[in-house]
Amino acid sequence: MHNASDADRDFIAAAMPAFISEAGEQTEAIETLLLELEEQPDNRELLDSLFRCAHTVKGSAGIFGLNKVVEFTHHVETLLDKCRDGELALTPEISTLLLQCNDQIKFLVDTASDESADTPDLKDLRADLVIQLQVYTESAGKPTQANAAPVAAPIAAAAGAATSPAPSAAPGLTLWNISARFGQETFRNGMDPLSIAKYLKGLGHIQSMTCAIDAVPALVNLNPETCYLSFVMELESAAKREEIEGAFSFVADDCELDIQCPESAEQKLVRAIEDMPATPRLGDMLVSVGAVSQSKLTEVLSNQEQSTPATSGQKAKIGNLLEDKAGVAPAVVEAALNKQQKAKESSGEENRFIRVQADRLDAVINLLGELVIAGAGANLLARETRNVALIEANLHMNGLIEEIRNGTLGLRMVPVGETFSRFRRVVRDTAGSLGKEVNFEIVGGEAELDKSMVEKIADPLMHLVRNSLDHGLEPPAERVAAGKTPAGKLTLSAKHETGAILIRIEDDGRGINRERVLQRAWNKGLIEQGVVPSDDVINMMIFEAGFSTAEQVTNLSGRGVGMDVVKRNIEALRGNLKLNSRPGKGLTVDIRLPLTLAIIDGFLVGVGKAKFVLPLGSVVEVIEAGGQHVRVDKNGRHVVELRGNVLPVVRLRSLYSVESTLPERTSVVVVASSKGQYGIEVEVLMGQQQTVIKPLGRLFKTLRGISGSSILGSGEVALILDVGSLGDLVTADLHSSSHLNRTEVTP
Repeated sequence: MHNASDADRDFIAAAMPAFISEAGEQTEAIETLLLELEEQPDNRELLDSLFRCAHTVKGSAGIFGLNKVVEFTHHVETLLDKCRDGELALTPEISTLLLQCNDQIKFLVDTASDESADTPDLKDLRADLVIQLQVYTESAGKPTQANAAPVAAPIAAAAGAATSPAPSAAPGLTLWNISARFGQETFRNGMDPLSIAKYLKGLGHIQSMTCAIDAVPALVNLNPETCYLSFVMELESAAKREEIEGAFSFVADDCELDIQCPESAEQKLVRAIEDMPATPRLGDMLVSVGAVSQSKLTEVLSNQEQSTPATSGQKAKIGNLLEDKAGVAPAVVEAALNKQQKAKESSGEENRFIRVQADRLDAVINLLGELVIAGAGANLLARETRNVALIEANLHMNGLIEEIRNGTLGLRMVPVGETFSRFRRVVRDTAGSLGKEVNFEIVGGEAELDKSMVEKIADPLMHLVRNSLDHGLEPPAERVAAGKTPAGKLTLSAKHETGAILIRIEDDGRGINRERVLQRAWNKGLIEQGVVPSDDVINMMIFEAGFSTAEQVTNLSGRGVGMDVVKRNIEALRGNLKLNSRPGKGLTVDIRLPLTLAIIDGFLVGVGKAKFVLPLGSVVEVIEAGGQHVRVDKNGRHVVELRGNVLPVVRLRSLYSVESTLPERTSVVVVASSKGQYGIEVEVLMGQQQTVIKPLGRLFKTLRGISGSSILGSGEVALILDVGSLGDLVTADLHSSSHLNRTEVTP
């Protein structure tokens, strides 16, 4: 067992995507924790979590034989260990270094299957980062021999270097007897026993190892894809039992594993504490394993009030007393304290998770959409039969379909805060490169959005955040001269709003220089020379392709590339953009997006033979409006009076040229949009209905006021109205509104 065969490597490659996915989550967590520690440098829980993430990546990489990841992450882990021991403070400089190291770990993980991706320049960069890490760790004091011995072995093992045999029963080490018999499906499941053996070698020193071949059949009967191997190993290591068991975590269900060691009475007590269910009280654990009697514990507790602890903390209050007065070994007390701490950390975190491939979930949602359509069709047929029992059965079925719909769509909903937190690093690095000071704040990260939407909105948000940093926020000197604080403020927020989510990017910088934007628009021919449109039109010019007001091209901006893509991507998600610029005070960018791209609750209406669907969350009320209630204002807009106020109304019949004779009595559906309330005149009200959203064809994608289509139970196609876009039509400038609404009023 010296080299893995090609077949073994193929099997490991099959399991590699799962490792890359999990390691990617760990590296993202490392980045988030480092940024949080910059704001809370004394938070021990964050530091411990950071160390565990790095240790997890290193351990998992070792199992897969990814020596580069193991070697490099080891140096990061060593520095973090120094920080945990209080020998080294986590300064901004160290944090920057660790962020750069984390980028390299992420790269090594992502390219684990592509050796050619690791160029000489990247290797030199990692070597330089290792030197910087070692400078910090050496300045914190050289590690003791007890600490150095076990961590030197993994590096030597990973590099393939020979290690001198360690003396048996070395102080502080345990001699573990490990017996592992692998199942016949081990290779087919993508695992290699050799990788596990190499990982165990990294935990200490292998004194002996024997491979059993009793299960290997005659050559004529041997199947190269079947595993017949088992081994017995003597491992001298400072590792705990759970660390050794962790090496077999990927084959736990397909391996007969036995781990033994000659235990002292003290070690047996420690192991008993580690194996027992967690209990909230330290004394109860020690009594349960027989480390102390109940009477002695009662005596120690009765004297606790009179005892003066030497140091603060639970161990000083109870643990030290049990050591001094009851003779409990320090290692046993320490094991009980660790068990208690783990119980506290895991309390309230009993959620269980299962990984599901996104395409499988998409297939379920697509089938659910077809089920909704079929249910609507069955309900329509049941009503036509006028069979009460059948109608009630269909209503019950539709109720269950709605519950399934809500539950299934909920599976795709994720907090937007997970995406927002990624921008902390972007803001930190970009502000540093621009020489600016920025206070970045995230608000409403708990608001949920469809996962597919979250993934697609990340890139547009990245462009907008960088635009605020580069163009919006001023350098410290310029801010002070303008009477502002040296540090700019950038806020990224999210909140739910009438069936949609509002994402807002707000800064307190310069705002948009309208004069410069207008001049550039004239020069590029986007606006006729001398024509001065409204402020909103001028502001939206920054989203035109190739448009830029930057004086010079930098590595961040100046080429006019990116902002047009931002607008196009947001509109492709049925969202809309709005800018609110306050010259000299800042800029606010509002992005409104639907919560999901799959199924919504809709309100079905009819105009002539055409059917339209309104998102139910935007419907405020419905009023009856005959011809005598309708009038035309001085701007030519179709309006109706509602409780003493004038309500603008969109007439779908005229707007979309629907063939229909206007009936004597019509209804106006009052809806709420970002521009305020307005009415939509319809002829028939068909009630609430679950609506499966289908994308529009390429020919209709530019149709204003329409966000999608849906298939009704009768087989007819209904168009889904975009309340936001229709609101823009209603509140357009007077010139265009007058032109539009003169057309609408025509009977």
